[in-house]
Amino acid sequence: MTRARLTHSIVLAAVLGAPAAVAVAVEAQAVEPIQLITKYEAGFPPPAASSSQERNLTRGPSVDRLAPPAIGMAGDAFRFAVKFKPRNGVPIDPASVRVTYRRALDVDLTARIKPFITADGIDASAVIVPPGQHLIVIEATDKEGRLGRGQITLTVEAPK
Repeated sequence: MTRARLTHSIVLAAVLGAPAAVAVAVEAQAVEPIQLITKYEAGFPPPAASSSQERNLTRGPSVDRLAPPAIGMAGDAFRFAVKFKPRNGVPIDPASVRVTYRRALDVDLTARIKPFITADGIDASAVIVPPGQHLIVIEATDKEGRLGRGQITLTVEAPK
């Protein structure tokens, strides 16, 4: 968020009250693309091949991809969105959500995407990712402590 927009949000907080200011601040953040994965992080070696699949042993929440499309172009901002589906009516704890970029040394992306995490899912309207194939794992825990996991592969082509 630019300094001018931050100052504008603070002034609105004083005039409109805190809830309205939060909505304005989130809207301002959504306008500016966030760098979800840096070029430096994309340069890390890929994760070691694993012979076993990670499975959810409990019936925790599911994580379903809403956006982006399967293939994007480098430099183009795109929407990054997932929906959490709770099981048995047990809500998701947004504070428990973890977003990880899978590399030989995993990169925690949670702090970058945190403003866009709710109990219903993640909806960041504009993110930027460098060219390459990127595996992102999203974990969410419900209020009863059951873990749900989903993964998204982002494929971003280099500009032509």
